[in-house]
Amino acid sequence: MAKVLLVEDEADALLSLSRALKAKEPAFTIEGVGSPELALEYLQVKDPDVVVIDLSLDAKKGVESGFDLLKEIFSTENRCKVIVLTGHSSVENGVRALSMGASHFIEKPPDIIHLAALIKDCAQQSELFRAYKTSSKGVSSILLSQELVGSSRQIENLREELLFVASNKQSVLLAGETGTGKTLCAALVHKLGARSNARFVCYTPAYHNADLVNSDLFGHLKGAFTGAAECRTGLLKEADGGTFFLDEVDELPQETQISLLRAIQNKNYRMLGSNKDEQVNFRLITATNCKLEELVQKDKLREDFYHRVAHKVIRLPTLRERKTDIRQLSESILQALCKKEGVRVFSFEAATFEKLENYNWPGNIRELEAVVEGAAYLAQFKGRSKILGQDLKLEGKVSDSGSDG
Repeated sequence: MAKVLLVEDEADALLSLSRALKAKEPAFTIEGVGSPELALEYLQVKDPDVVVIDLSLDAKKGVESGFDLLKEIFSTENRCKVIVLTGHSSVENGVRALSMGASHFIEKPPDIIHLAALIKDCAQQSELFRAYKTSSKGVSSILLSQELVGSSRQIENLREELLFVASNKQSVLLAGETGTGKTLCAALVHKLGARSNARFVCYTPAYHNADLVNSDLFGHLKGAFTGAAECRTGLLKEADGGTFFLDEVDELPQETQISLLRAIQNKNYRMLGSNKDEQVNFRLITATNCKLEELVQKDKLREDFYHRVAHKVIRLPTLRERKTDIRQLSESILQALCKKEGVRVFSFEAATFEKLENYNWPGNIRELEAVVEGAAYLAQFKGRSKILGQDLKLEGKVSDSGSDG
């Protein structure tokens, strides 16, 4: 039966509502809190089906305190249904709550029979959604198999890890050599997660100047520094409600790490030149091609920042470690090229795969894509519909055997 959280700042009203609902529906599991802060803490550790919120949770802020809580709830990955309690004749506030994502609104004091019926309806919707999410794991697996081609143990383990992190909201650090697919994996986590309807924003620090990086991330006001001719919205604001992917996180200046850490922990930040806090809520995914033990030891990342962004570390396998996937990967790359560019080369000579598997692939999948595409264009130029070993342009070291390295 329904697990219900009541959010009401008046203790007597909270107790009265809880008792009335329990008397009407004894099977309800009901818990109550008296502030938005406690409500958010509760939602982080428990998974209620329905949250019933009194909009006026703070005497000074009035109904805006309730709307602020609604915004926080709907910017997280929690999938509970929300019912809002409004003041008498406050239809406008109720409609506003519905526009933000609330399922229903009801005037205070609520009719207990009506409220209990709404809670039942919301609980059924939550149950259906959870059932859908469970069944959609198969759909997610299909998507991962399409995007992360291969059948090796390494790639199967990677798919499972990505499915896991997509199901929760912890910060993720993707570690892997250049060309292993860190950006693709970050995008898949976003696409499979609860924030998929919001933006996926990518950023790579292109310079070591903290002011410039801070401007990129947090934005700035006109005149905040020399050359700031107009206001600029930062990338964090663009990622609000969605996912922010920070590639090459080891290149982030130490000063920026401090500011970003505060933004992650407090869910707010300040634009350069501003004295006003901006609210923001995003999922952070970072990536590095450095060895993990070097990130802190060599002062690339502050220790407190590292532990905050690396709640979950996923190591992406190199192509050398999954050479049994090279045939599937090569065929997939060629098919995509034919579809996108109309290339009339459709297959590989059998001996071509042996040559590909004997190569060490320092550039990993990105290099494989370049090699296969180059070979396809050359084969087409030569008037052939099949890629031969002689079409492959391999620049690096060739290993002694084609076994997994």
